[in-house]
Amino acid sequence: MAWMKTLAETYDVYAHLAGKEENEQAVLLPISHSTFNAQIEVTVDADGNFRKAEKLDKGKNVVTIIPVTEDSAARSSGIAPHPLCDKLCYIAGDYTRYTGEDKEKYFEAYLEQLRDWAESEYTHPMVAAVYRYLEKKSLIHDLIEEKILELDGSGKLTDDAKIQGLGQTGANVRFVVCENYKLQDVWKSQELYEKYSEYYQQKPGERRLCYASGKVEACSDKHPSKIRNSADKAKLISGNDESGFTYRGRFDSKEEAVSVGYETSQKAHNALRWLIQKQGYTRDESAIVCWMANRDMQVPDIMKDSPNAYQNIDNFDFDFDDVDNDEYWDKKKQDTGKYYAERFHKAVNGYVGKFKAEDKVAIIALDAATTGRLSVVYYDEMGGKQYMDAVLHWQGHCKWRRTVRIEGREEGKKRITCECTPSPRDMALAAFGVQRSEWLDADSKLIRATVKRLLPCITRKGVKIPEDMIKAAARRASMPQTMSDFVWRNDVLCVACAMIRFNYEEEDKTMDSFLKDNEDDRNVLFGRLLAVYDYMEQRALFEKDDNGKIKEMRTTNAKRYWNAYCSRPAKTSDTIKKNLIAYERKLKHYELMKFEEWTGEIMVRLKGNEFDNRALSEQYLPGYYLQMEEMKKAFRKKDNDGGEDDE
Repeated sequence: MAWMKTLAETYDVYAHLAGKEENEQAVLLPISHSTFNAQIEVTVDADGNFRKAEKLDKGKNVVTIIPVTEDSAARSSGIAPHPLCDKLCYIAGDYTRYTGEDKEKYFEAYLEQLRDWAESEYTHPMVAAVYRYLEKKSLIHDLIEEKILELDGSGKLTDDAKIQGLGQTGANVRFVVCENYKLQDVWKSQELYEKYSEYYQQKPGERRLCYASGKVEACSDKHPSKIRNSADKAKLISGNDESGFTYRGRFDSKEEAVSVGYETSQKAHNALRWLIQKQGYTRDESAIVCWMANRDMQVPDIMKDSPNAYQNIDNFDFDFDDVDNDEYWDKKKQDTGKYYAERFHKAVNGYVGKFKAEDKVAIIALDAATTGRLSVVYYDEMGGKQYMDAVLHWQGHCKWRRTVRIEGREEGKKRITCECTPSPRDMALAAFGVQRSEWLDADSKLIRATVKRLLPCITRKGVKIPEDMIKAAARRASMPQTMSDFVWRNDVLCVACAMIRFNYEEEDKTMDSFLKDNEDDRNVLFGRLLAVYDYMEQRALFEKDDNGKIKEMRTTNAKRYWNAYCSRPAKTSDTIKKNLIAYERKLKHYELMKFEEWTGEIMVRLKGNEFDNRALSEQYLPGYYLQMEEMKKAFRKKDNDGGEDDE
């Protein structure tokens, strides 16, 4: 139960934010509170007289914080009223008269519960006002008079009329109290939150040992849902299956299996819900969040690529717009990626310097076990500096030059090309994705299982990316014709190379000297040879017409035969070479000389290192990419110098 104890401690750190709305961010719920979407808002005065009502549109702020009991928060059937704001069948004393449904017991249970609160020492003027109004049993009558609700021809409420797409008999109602000409929203009152929390926690309950806190306190066997979102019914802790196999055969009762204090459970679940909404990754039916557990400090989002990982950190000293500003650099003289890397590295170092020795970082990953249950599939906690050391190791070694979208930038400035770490989801898509429309997509179960396997690689320095995952990404990169050129190169090839780099780099091995260090490696040499053949044909197809447009641009032979080349490189390279003869005549003399030079150098080394048809390993991919970049750089320099033939 370490994760629950840490979450409860996190709640205590941020308890001063409970119930407060700040900058349209997620709200940390007070203890004994939950949320629902309200469809109707009713205003009453301090004496309990009806003033007005209105329907709430979906565009309005309909999410409403409401006080709840253990039973009402977990209700699915039976009678379990919320203490203040609730559905019409609970709070309307005239519901049965206008619907014909026998709901008198619902209203009686609700009013008795509200009366107990209103007459207790923890009452509040707004609670008293709502109680005085509802005991008159005129709510639906007043809403009909205000034309909020509609009757059918027989004088009954009809669900043919909708509010926010919901039948009107099932509408949720919240209240506003007018006192001294001032409107007060009951769902935003900090004083009311505190009064109810105190009122409900003084209720007598069985005291047992809490497995999470280690204290003897009032315990609960009903725990909150709505963890991943407001519509989420799945729970992390539940034991309502008394005839099945939830605990039978191991324990006599569910209390023996697990016992959690009510306050501890409330704090832990509310903190987890808030963290997920505020800074969590929620995709593919999973939820992953990383946070600073002991103080209010934001941590990088490890579920994003490295440029976006620091976007949620308010005091992170980096402005992406500066990278595009001509005041700082000249595009013709300076590489934007290099300039970005220098600025970004400086900003990260400044941020890391703010960590303290006692800082504690936690990460938790949740997955849907069944429709109604969540499971904790990964949990870890570590020192803040240890965490950042692991993250920086990940971001420093699992990177490759590619184009990424930058969140929150204005239109036209959404992309930047730089060396960066792909997100775990990018890696899962590179390994198992199929291009649909413009982007890669894959089965959600496969994606979340893959992302889960990558988490230890990020948070535990020294853990390598699973080899089967890299091989899967290499197989996808070996099929360039199955996707668009940009998606193949940017989202598959570059991501696969980044994954290979992470496992390759050690203290004495870096990707900067990959070609030199592996100049006799058969896989790397075949990758370089493929790049030479591919770029040779590309250069031949770059011939332009009088208007400056490329006359002919199609898939190269290298890409057409790519998959076969990986399986039978020697035989396939001969086929590609024969098909290139026609294109050699289109090359300039200096171009042909350079390609022959590169080909000769590679073939000399290959002939002495088994020029055969054994399948290539994934190492051929960085060999291909780096050889391609080396050739482009050589020709770019030549083209800028005039591009004349050297005869």
